Amino acid sequence: MTYIYLCIIIIISIFLYWDFIYKTARKYSKCNNISKIIDDNYFNETPYIYSIIIINTKMIKKPHEYIIKITYDFNKMATKIDYGNTEGEGNIFVNRINEYVAIYKDIGILEKKKTDLDAQVKRERRKSDLAQYNKVSIDYATLISSADGKKALDLNNKPGYIETFKYNYYDLNKMNPEILENISTLINSNDYKYYAVDSNYNIVNSYTTTELIKFTKAYSKNTSYPITIIDYIIFSKLQQKNNINI
Repeated sequence: MTYIYLCIIIIISIFLYWDFIYKTARKYSKCNNISKIIDDNYFNETPYIYSIIIINTKMIKKPHEYIIKITYDFNKMATKIDYGNTEGEGNIFVNRINEYVAIYKDIGILEKKKTDLDAQVKRERRKSDLAQYNKVSIDYATLISSADGKKALDLNNKPGYIETFKYNYYDLNKMNPEILENISTLINSNDYKYYAVDSNYNIVNSYTTTELIKFTKAYSKNTSYPITIIDYIIFSKLQQKNNINI
């Protein structure tokens, strides 16, 4: 019994030791990262305001010709979205995407109604059913031949394409995810690049901007991605303001 008891004590001691080592290392890692963020902001012309842009590297656009700009303002605790040059970006940007989704559903409803009425006319042979069938047929033909109808059909001809229009971003005001419905997550392909820029669209490279870019890109596809960098920046600002010890 003494031997078993001794083994249990040794196992518990080893566990507590490594738990202490892990927590200590994690604390120092957190302190180090927060210190980096504070240092970065000494050289930032707009402290605790970060702008992340996405550009199409295949079309070699300049930073000020960004497709979209996401600005994290930790002073006002707000996230601002700005659309830039979306010309020629039909693959990843579709204005009024939800309207096209609704139009496509209307096309489906009219198509089904037309089919049902056709069967009813052949079965019942009533003039009233034929009149209704003709009206629905005209509405259907008008809609699918319209510019919006053609666009809706074209968008839905690509399997799974509509579902990609759920680009997530982190809203600092609500401290929750929000969706950019006009932007496809296909913008995360190799043809597009994320950059952090200052107010003059000069590229900014720092620990904070690197981590924010990594976070922004990953979070756009997965809202379960850790918001660690967001927490670190908030804590850094508070520490710098109030001189809090970590």
